[in-house]
Amino acid sequence: MLAIEVEFLTGVSVAASPQRREEPEWPPHPDRLFQALVAAWGRSEAPREERAALEWLEGLDMGELRVSAPQAHRRDIAPVFVPPNDARTTRDPKKSVRVVPALRTNRQPRTFPAVVPAAQRPVVRYLWRQADGIDQHRSALSRLAAEVTYLGHSHTLVRVALLDGESACDGWDHAWIGASPTALRMPHVGRLAHLIQSHEGSTRPNPSLALRTFHPPEARQRPHTLFDPDTVVVLADDGGFVPALDAFPLIAKRFRDALLRTADQGGLPIPAMLSGHDADGSPTETPHLAVVPLADVGWRYSQGRLMGLALLWPRAVADEERTDALKVLALFLRQGYGELHFGPPGSWRIALDVASDRASLRAERYARTARRWGTVLPLVLDRHPKNKPNRDLAAIVAQACLNVGLPEHAVDGLRIEPQQYSPISGAPSVRAVADVLPKDSPYRGRPMRHVALSFAEPIRGPLVLGAGRYRGLGLCLPLDEESGS
Repeated sequence: MLAIEVEFLTGVSVAASPQRREEPEWPPHPDRLFQALVAAWGRSEAPREERAALEWLEGLDMGELRVSAPQAHRRDIAPVFVPPNDARTTRDPKKSVRVVPALRTNRQPRTFPAVVPAAQRPVVRYLWRQADGIDQHRSALSRLAAEVTYLGHSHTLVRVALLDGESACDGWDHAWIGASPTALRMPHVGRLAHLIQSHEGSTRPNPSLALRTFHPPEARQRPHTLFDPDTVVVLADDGGFVPALDAFPLIAKRFRDALLRTADQGGLPIPAMLSGHDADGSPTETPHLAVVPLADVGWRYSQGRLMGLALLWPRAVADEERTDALKVLALFLRQGYGELHFGPPGSWRIALDVASDRASLRAERYARTARRWGTVLPLVLDRHPKNKPNRDLAAIVAQACLNVGLPEHAVDGLRIEPQQYSPISGAPSVRAVADVLPKDSPYRGRPMRHVALSFAEPIRGPLVLGAGRYRGLGLCLPLDEESGS
């Protein structure tokens, strides 16, 4: 067992989200804590055993991580004006005078977003119940923790320590103690090497692409699908030609092809998690990465505009395969500038978006717990429905639910309402999607339906059904009022 405690000595946490500098980050993401430990290691003589401890820490199963954090409220943000770096003197007296602080007129506005934890003792804890090898690295990690003096901005003075004994597990029954789902950046295998490389190149390290969403305790008791709601990667519109939501199966294919091309050009291995094919070229029988749309749908005045896409990982995925896939994605965003090319219409740029302020880009909308669901894009049926027992539409859709990991007791009593149009406002019709499928699409000519589903008990998403689920077809959104959709 490994338990790390962070105490905020001033009762305030000053840290900005890497994606939105005006927004505070709470709780401190595990990757931020890992970077603080790396910084402590870098300030010392960098003994070999401490590096080995960091490499061991980044290799832990992040699915086993538990986070305990008190609720916190945001502190009002007041912009302050600070001078930029010292100006150089020149022969021009008017310009040289800028080195005098009192005479500077080029001050720049800055904000310092912060939160105040609502607890008498403001403490955040990170716990791995399964941490094989901790005895070998405990002393090195303890030394590194003792050297961490701040987390986030230097205003955030902290005390970091390793906790000993089984008593450290008391009150850790749930992975997230909070009121709403929260996506946190996680360290991953190779993160230390990336940070070292960025430091040696004097560049700011990219935020970790390994994400995990922590949910309130009650959300994890429900039946769920094979897609993991805790590790969704969101890529948002970043300019250029934005294709229509109707054409998303083609967009998903272009995105997959771009990743495979990036891996091939960069000499990286292509995991079946990305390609959907085994080494012999045959389609893999194991679940793999699904690409689904994030669009302006489900709201009262939705227009159906495509705003980004999300990558859904299967729950059962090896750390090595996930790391290989993330390396390809990072290379695509860095060297390919996140561009998807669509010929004469132009290219669409997409960029990483960890915690969007746009509600339609929040992947947790699709990962809620709800009883009623509706299709955003039509689902592709495995076969044509017939008016025969076990071959009608209800039987086909029920089997599609089983195929994505829902247990039989959750599917029993499922009510299916076929819809001429999507039950989600702003979503495209079956005909609109079918008409733009390319001639070589594996879904062209296959039966497609929009449906509203009512389960006997609430289930937890993401829910993506049918033969086209890995390209966004059959993506569902909760219809329950309590789901917030």
